[in-house]
Amino acid sequence: MKAIQAWKSASWKIKAAIILATLYLIYALLGFFLAPGLVRDNASQALSDLTGRQVTIDEVKINPLVLSATVNGFSVADEQTGVLAGFDQLYVNFQLSSLFRWSWHFDEILLDGLTLRARRNPGNQFSFDDVIAHIEEQIAADTDDPEPDEKQEDEGLPAISVASMGLTNGDLQFTEASGGEPHELTLPLAFTVANFSTKAKGETGQNDYAIRLEGPDGGALDWKGQFEFTPFTAQGTLSVEKVDLVALAKLARNEVRFTVPSGELDVNMAYHFESEPEPRVVLSDGEVMLRALQLLKPGEDTPSLDVPQLHLVKLGLDSLAQEVTIPEVTISEPKVAAVLDAQGVDLATLFLPPDEDKAEERAEAVKQQAQEAAERIQEAETLWKVKLDTLKVNGSQVAFTDRTLSPAQTVNLSDGQFTLTNLVFGEEATFAWEGSGTVQQAGKLTHSGEGQLAPLSISAQASLNSLPVVPFSPWLENQVPLSLASGQLGADVTATVKGEEPVVDVQGSATLSGFDLLENGQSLLKINNASVSGLSASTGNQSLRIKEVALTGMDMLHRMDEQGRDAGARIAAGMKPSSGGGSDDSGEPWQVSVDRVRIIGSQVRHEDQTLSPNFRMGLYEMSGNLFNLDTRPGRKATIDLTAQVDRYAPFSIKGTLTPDPLFTDMKISLHNYEMTGLTPYTGKFLGYKVEKGQLGVDTGVSIENNHLESRSDILADQFYLGEGVPSEEAVKAPVKLGLAVLRTRSGEITLPVKMSGQLDDPNFSVSGMILKVIVNVLVKAATAPFSMLAGLAGGENLETIPFVPGSAEPDAQTHSSLEALAKVLNERPDLKVALVGTTDAADRRAIAGQQIGQDVEGDDWSGIDLALQDKSQRRKLIRRYESRYDREAETLVSEPLPEDREQRDTLLARAAWEAMLEQEAAAIAKDPLVELSRLRSENAKAVLVQQFGVTQSRLYLNQSKVDGEVSGLTLKLEH
Repeated sequence: MKAIQAWKSASWKIKAAIILATLYLIYALLGFFLAPGLVRDNASQALSDLTGRQVTIDEVKINPLVLSATVNGFSVADEQTGVLAGFDQLYVNFQLSSLFRWSWHFDEILLDGLTLRARRNPGNQFSFDDVIAHIEEQIAADTDDPEPDEKQEDEGLPAISVASMGLTNGDLQFTEASGGEPHELTLPLAFTVANFSTKAKGETGQNDYAIRLEGPDGGALDWKGQFEFTPFTAQGTLSVEKVDLVALAKLARNEVRFTVPSGELDVNMAYHFESEPEPRVVLSDGEVMLRALQLLKPGEDTPSLDVPQLHLVKLGLDSLAQEVTIPEVTISEPKVAAVLDAQGVDLATLFLPPDEDKAEERAEAVKQQAQEAAERIQEAETLWKVKLDTLKVNGSQVAFTDRTLSPAQTVNLSDGQFTLTNLVFGEEATFAWEGSGTVQQAGKLTHSGEGQLAPLSISAQASLNSLPVVPFSPWLENQVPLSLASGQLGADVTATVKGEEPVVDVQGSATLSGFDLLENGQSLLKINNASVSGLSASTGNQSLRIKEVALTGMDMLHRMDEQGRDAGARIAAGMKPSSGGGSDDSGEPWQVSVDRVRIIGSQVRHEDQTLSPNFRMGLYEMSGNLFNLDTRPGRKATIDLTAQVDRYAPFSIKGTLTPDPLFTDMKISLHNYEMTGLTPYTGKFLGYKVEKGQLGVDTGVSIENNHLESRSDILADQFYLGEGVPSEEAVKAPVKLGLAVLRTRSGEITLPVKMSGQLDDPNFSVSGMILKVIVNVLVKAATAPFSMLAGLAGGENLETIPFVPGSAEPDAQTHSSLEALAKVLNERPDLKVALVGTTDAADRRAIAGQQIGQDVEGDDWSGIDLALQDKSQRRKLIRRYESRYDREAETLVSEPLPEDREQRDTLLARAAWEAMLEQEAAAIAKDPLVELSRLRSENAKAVLVQQFGVTQSRLYLNQSKVDGEVSGLTLKLEH
């Protein structure tokens, strides 16, 4: 009652104070004890509904006295990372001064212990994908929200100001688990913003911010500046210092095929952003420093890329103008190591995912993008203009290792220097470059050029000196059974590339010195000096022209092995099959022309190992020219070469030829070649070694419409065969005799050899035909010598010399034949003749006739013809027959006898003569026939020696032959 009484009696000021105190107490009690629980529970539930995840808030504290709130232990649950997002404490301090500022003013907003965690799983799925999807579903389902008021939108951001905002002890944790062992990256987070205001307009000290990210293994990102709202602008600096790239690269290990063993990055730049009138980002004074960067392919010891230092200065970017400027980039002592294996060059695949399916997809996408970019560059229609003022590369090294070879081989480019200026993408501009380097520690390379990308037009010059070719031998050996023993290459080249469908034109020259090409360790081709001058090639008209090819001191070996294969056949047999699926026959063939091929002081050696002993022949001191070699149809080339066969025998070849269609008209000449070198051939095909002799050949060869015509005049001077050589392939004929038949008095053998055949006939061989013709001539001379000598005897075949049957005395015809034989022997001094006295059936008849005549008429017998004219002798012939054979002569005649006595006796006498001759010729004894044969040969030798001056030692009397095929002499030639 007293309290009521006191209340009633109190003044209104006291009452007002008490009411305010009570309300303040209630406010304090609600703020301290009731509101925190309500806020915690309602916020947890609302956020859980929003994210679809369990949201936990450990504690909410509200201090209504100082208008501050503290939230402790906030977290959004995640099954994979434990926590998707969370923080240890959020402190917010609101100021009542907002009532006087006409804005919401906070004295301090501080976030401590913020943690953000994300995980990427296989299939490029992230641990927060379900949260995003849940939020999007809620937004899509909420269709009751009214359309925003355009006037309200134009009012911009509410007036909010914060004296100090900050994040301490934060971190961002990302787990890469898309493949292989999971890898975690944790980045510390911290930032401060001073005097934040959504309404500040260029006031000093307003909206200053500083953000700092520290790398897991050192290094930090500092982002400082100032921003404004309505319209939004921001400017400041971005600094990245000593950021270790090793940990960052681990996040991409499932996206690329390399690791980063080392690398450190510095970035400094100023930036400015404005949202109106159009969004625009401007970067200026950019500087990028990359140190000790290495890209290492797993399983390798040597980095694929090693960049000790890359320095980029004064980088600028303007997003509104779509322009990037790079005044200077310097790369110091970079090293590139490329490896070729069965999958290709590793540099082309380093930035592809390890998964083959993904790699194929990305490669195809990159290929498409590159093609589109190339088309835009070609048309100068790039979205952005990029200008690089200067690029310098100092002390570069490039190593290319080919592991498709066994053992693997490496080619190096060292001491590389390169400068590129004024390279612009997006507009027409002329760039230029120059560079140099050392190839394989010896070859000096320099290059330079200029051009523009749109429209494409590039001109370049390059020079290469003293490049050793031996290091490239393994690549040659991998394809063919050849190797390089020595040689140095040089070249000077200028080239241009122009047009939408680029046409490449090349001009230049090249040299090769000290070159030695081996086949199975044996020198196949040596060249002291070779040069190509006046070279010009164009992909536009597919032409290649060379003004001159000069070969000095060439030494080539053409060797036929034991299997009969030449170098071409052996190389073809040893070549690896092409993996390209066959040659590309599309398009027109290239037109190739060489104005002149000049050969000086060279030699070509031939060795045939199919023969035993091996046949060897060489063209030495070879010099000459080939003019106007051209692959175009109908173009005729001329050839004029001279040489010394085996260093002493003059050789020449002159004429014209056309490759397409094949046409030749050649004259080939060889003189005074010592034929002892042909012993391997004569031993195999003739069965004898060559004792001595010199060979001369003059040949005319023509080829037209694939038909070959050849005429050769072969002269063998003093050609004699020596010792015999066992050979199953030797002709079975007295070839020495054949040579003697062919050899003239002066010791010469001349053979005109004609040859004709179709080159497309598989059975036609030029060398085989020549050999066949020569052997046939020798065989004919050996087996039918008199037919070969008929020309010397006036066309007479002297194989036999006739005598009068029954007579040993040479008559006029016999003398004539003996005289012809003497002429032959005079022209063929190496021949000897065996005289064989011969009788035949005519001689028997002649002797029998002489005996009958002696019986009939004695020494007065004058022959049957005169006897038949004499009545007495007719009667004697008839009586001799009838008395000796006891038969009537009339029995010899089958037809009726004439009535006339004389006619009758003549007919009977003739019949009796023939009957007696036949019977008595068969009964002639051998001795008179032998004696007749002997006398014939003796008389013939006497005539040849005494009358025709034949040396008697060249004439031999062989054993007589009775009942032969000739009545006279049979001659046999010997040597």
